[in-house]
Amino acid sequence: MSHLSPRRTGLALVLLTLAVAPSAASAATTAPAVSLRGATAAEPLKVCGASRSAASTTVGAPLKAVVRAGRTKAIRRTRLGSTLTIDQCVAGAWKRLGTTKVGARRTALVKSLSTAGATDLRLRTKLRTGRTGKAAYVRVGVGELVDVPVSFKVVNQNRTPVPCLGGPDGKTYEVRGTFVGPRAALDSGDAATLYVHGVGYSSFFFRFGEVPGYDYGRQQAEAGHASIFVTRLGNPSDPGLSDGNATCVPAQADMADQMIGRMRAGDYTLGSGTGRAFKKVGLAGHSLGGMITQVAQYSFKSADAIAVISYTDTPSPLALTQFADANAACFTTPGKAGPGDAGPVNYAAFGRTDGDFAGAHFFNIDPAVAAATLRLHNRDACGDLTSATGALLANQLLIRSITAPVLLIGGSNDALFPPPTNLLAATTGFPSSKSVKLVEIPDTGHAITLGRTHLAFRAAMGDWLTSQGL
Repeated sequence: MSHLSPRRTGLALVLLTLAVAPSAASAATTAPAVSLRGATAAEPLKVCGASRSAASTTVGAPLKAVVRAGRTKAIRRTRLGSTLTIDQCVAGAWKRLGTTKVGARRTALVKSLSTAGATDLRLRTKLRTGRTGKAAYVRVGVGELVDVPVSFKVVNQNRTPVPCLGGPDGKTYEVRGTFVGPRAALDSGDAATLYVHGVGYSSFFFRFGEVPGYDYGRQQAEAGHASIFVTRLGNPSDPGLSDGNATCVPAQADMADQMIGRMRAGDYTLGSGTGRAFKKVGLAGHSLGGMITQVAQYSFKSADAIAVISYTDTPSPLALTQFADANAACFTTPGKAGPGDAGPVNYAAFGRTDGDFAGAHFFNIDPAVAAATLRLHNRDACGDLTSATGALLANQLLIRSITAPVLLIGGSNDALFPPPTNLLAATTGFPSSKSVKLVEIPDTGHAITLGRTHLAFRAAMGDWLTSQGL
């Protein structure tokens, strides 16, 4: 067995000290790292506008940030006054969500993080000297959501085979709405769906915020789907039309086609910038919006798939009566758009009273949601109301030419378009379609996004959107 001489032993100790000292010094002056419990291993992801190595977890899953304890006095001394900062990506930029004291702790810091909604988070420590540690990134659910205004330039024209009384005015207007979806979906430009509301509503039907938990658009975004919700031209909530007779259902279908074309080209305003071009575009319409969706699709074949929500071409006697009353008002005593006796001329209500509207639209609905909806519901342009009958008759023949996949979805207790008219439409209405799917939501009325079963509707729509690559 060999032995080192005292001289060589001393030299070895010096070399060992020189080797260890820089590492120890570095550890004592470096901000501590952050690790994550409850997340997947990190992988390359685009996070807040840049490529990062980021972990992932699901919405609602337990998630914790961990900062290890300082092992030596020197390290703990360096960490005096240090903090853990939590940042959230909002509109493509990091915004401070919270700060937690780390300090000169002898035990690890374990911080629970909220995963209540989809988002992207950045976690990093900071010493009192200003030096920051290596950031840890985590994606919750689908990551950061983008929820911004959109607007489209459209021409109020009718190129469909369906005539309308008087015809649209042929002028150019701006149609407004909102985009909501994961930033990842916006960045990829893979797909988005355009939604069109029915009579009595604006886009609030899909973005209802008066009572928490009813924002269909936000919920669909958290499930990974990108959507655009517009308020149709002539709606009183976004006045642009000076005369309610200056547009019609076929013109609304024409404008839907124009918007789909602009979504494919990126030729619209998104937030404060230009729009994103999407490779695939779906079209979904509720009630009269479902009629508009059908007219648009057989006229232009512009959408990759369509969803017809709470609508068939076989209305109930109640629906026919309310349309007849609205048409009579348009031809004899048209009113103004409102509120009250204000706004553009030639408007009428679908449902003479709030009671009429509620009886036609509501079933199994929270009283607070019903009350808020009655405050928000509006009159409609007479051109839309009086042209609906002609579009209804045209649809009976022309929807047979639709080749795109079709979803027919509605409530079992819809007073305006009740079963089994949905089954009749699914089995006989679309013989040329690549696929026809029928979904009937139990205990649900016409206002399908506003009933107590709204989450079942959201889930069924989400499943179909996923099946269509939307």
